[in-house]
Amino acid sequence: MSYDGKSNSFNFAGETYFERIKDSKNPAKIRLKILEYLFECKNVSETARKLGVSRKTIKKWEARYYEKGIEGLNDRSKTPKTNPKAISKEIETLIIAIKDRYPDYGVRKIKKLLELEYNIHVSIHPIYRILKSAGLIKNGDHVK
Repeated sequence: MSYDGKSNSFNFAGETYFERIKDSKNPAKIRLKILEYLFECKNVSETARKLGVSRKTIKKWEARYYEKGIEGLNDRSKTPKTNPKAISKEIETLIIAIKDRYPDYGVRKIKKLLELEYNIHVSIHPIYRILKSAGLIKNGDHVK
């Protein structure tokens, strides 16, 4: 891809923006060139149409550029910052304590005990995962 600020033209060598960027080591540089084109022609619709990118995407890149500079044009992490369904450390500790107190209890009995005595509702799979990671599940024990 090349852009010279004088002629208002891009050369993607027959590739779309998305084909070009998927193998790129530096997508921020490509996005910056697109924004330079936008700043030159001052028309989001024309820029979007010419490059095969939505206007919304170009506006998003422009806002990120004004907010954080070229760093704002880098790819962002797609992993969530929090997991609202994650089990708290207190409940994990309680599950392990129950297993220590009642070593013969399996995952289903621990689940039932949590519900009846503590009014805590957790499915059996996280209980199994917690006990397995703590080394409290014997080989052959499994959840169906």
